[in-house]
Amino acid sequence: MLLIIPAIDLTDGQALRCIRGVPGTESLYNEISEHPVELAQLWRRENAKCLHVTDIDSWKGIASPLNIDTVVAMQHAIDIPVQFVSRQRTVDAYRQLLERGVYRVAVNKVAWIYPDETRALLDQYGPSRVIFGVRAHDGMVDMGEDHSPVTDEDFLRLVCELGGKRVTYTELDWEGNLTGEDIDTINRIAAAAPLRITMAGGIASPEHLWALQSRVPQNVDSVVIGRAMYENRFPCQGIWRAIEAKLEPGIHAKASDVVQQSSLTPRTPPSC
Repeated sequence: MLLIIPAIDLTDGQALRCIRGVPGTESLYNEISEHPVELAQLWRRENAKCLHVTDIDSWKGIASPLNIDTVVAMQHAIDIPVQFVSRQRTVDAYRQLLERGVYRVAVNKVAWIYPDETRALLDQYGPSRVIFGVRAHDGMVDMGEDHSPVTDEDFLRLVCELGGKRVTYTELDWEGNLTGEDIDTINRIAAAAPLRITMAGGIASPEHLWALQSRVPQNVDSVVIGRAMYENRFPCQGIWRAIEAKLEPGIHAKASDVVQQSSLTPRTPPSC
């Protein structure tokens, strides 16, 4: 059974996507779109076991301290792991995120550029809190202006050599397109190194999810779903939205008071 992980994209401290509700929830979802912490709490109420948060600005070369502060607040407000995908310039930047309480960071290009420092980060925090992120196109991973691209398979083999255990993988053509994921690509990636793999992007429907679940190798154990979740494309979501419409005042009263509900420590067993 593939674990479904809802995605939240951050830009300038706000969520990039808005959830489509049912009649009666307009106020709820309008406000939540401007308050990512409440959005994280909503996904938790809807039984998410992990959240996938992406710092969109960092992938455009823009440093956003507001996105960093926001993801820290999100983690403090829920009792499940937040895995944060951000393109930081140094390994120490990821260390600071972990020190501030973000449960899991997805390291990307710095692992290739600074492998020894990345190995030290893994040794310090362990492979549950330090995972790796791959955003590829046609099998190549962009390393930035100062470095040549590398193949996704070479990157995965490096992760294995460093002691990593998990990778989140997306093909840029899949992101937000609702086109499904290419099984041949998934099988190729899964065979490249003995890693647990979270696939991201492309899932549009329960049918896509079921087809994927029946065909992927065992080391592919989870999927990140963004747009399809926000557009209520899964049957259970209609039930959730109807309930939320009735409970809207109570939800806001509870969610707007952002306090630390839990303290995830390195000793806490991971939820995914």
